[in-house]
This record gives sequence, C-alpha cells and structure tokens, in this order.
Amino acid sequence: MKVDSKKYLALYDQENYLFNHLGPAIKKRGFIKFDEFYKICMWKSARQKPKYIKNKNTVEKLTRTAFQLKEDEKMKMLCKLKGVGIPTASALLAIVYPKKYPIIDVRCVYMLKELRENINKSITINNWLKYLRIMRNIAKENMITPRELDKVLFAMHKEKLEADGFKNLYK
Repeated sequence: MKVDSKKYLALYDQENYLFNHLGPAIKKRGFIKFDEFYKICMWKSARQKPKYIKNKNTVEKLTRTAFQLKEDEKMKMLCKLKGVGIPTASALLAIVYPKKYPIIDVRCVYMLKELRENINKSITINNWLKYLRIMRNIAKENMITPRELDKVLFAMHKEKLEADGFKNLYK
C-alpha cells in the first residue's frame, strides 16, 4: 500500500504545517482561503468552531483587504470575521508574517508583566499595539522573531506554573 507519507507527516505536526506550508502560500497569494482560515482558527481555539464556519463567503475578501491595511486597521478588519477576537486574529497574522507578528495570549501578557513591562492584562486593540511594540523590541534585542518570542514567553509561563505547583497564576 502506497500512502502520501510526506503530506501526512507534514499535517501531523500542525504548527509546523501552518507556519511553514500554509503561511508562505497565503503570504504569496495575499489572502486566506476558507479551509486555511478554519485550520488556523481551530489550531488557535476550537471554542468558536460554529462561528468560524459562518465565514465561508467573507474570509477571502476580508483577509485580502486586511493584509493591505495599517496594523490597527488590520486587526479591526480581521476581528470582523465571526468568532475571531484579537488573539485569533493575531494568530492569523503571525502565521502569514511570523517575522513581524507574535500571537497575543494572556500567558504571554502575564509573563511580560512578570518581566516588568508596563502592559495592561486586557486584550484590546490599543493593548495589542503596545504588545507589538514591546515584543518587537525584546525580539530584536534577543535576535529572534516576535513569533519566537511569544513561544519563549509561553514556555516561561509553563515553567513558572510548574514551579508554583500549578497554582492559578492569575489571582
């Protein structure tokens, strides 16, 4: 029996597939197709699955427009997609432009505060813009991409959670 092993090995490592296969194809094309959008959104957060499906007829047009706008406008446009908030919109941007965009996540924001960065824990567009500035500066200083930095912060959070006996860190 012959199987397409390369295809399925690539699909198995979902994050690698999204960032190294889908992202470059989307960037080259200039917009996200619905099936790509759905895969990315389900990877980021499956909770909004019923809403994601409602974007079949709008995702290509909205993402094509969003990718041509200024940063705050990009975010506003992506958040027009049903089920997409700032964290998921940041994942869409990070997959297409990983050298420019990190994914915003409460765990990353928490770790920035632990590192004495002056950032509010609420995830608003203004706070996302501040998060971008902070992340880009720290990433540049450490010679990594903003996407790599969000992975670093996520891992730091996991380490802190384990060291604190898995207590809720947000109290």
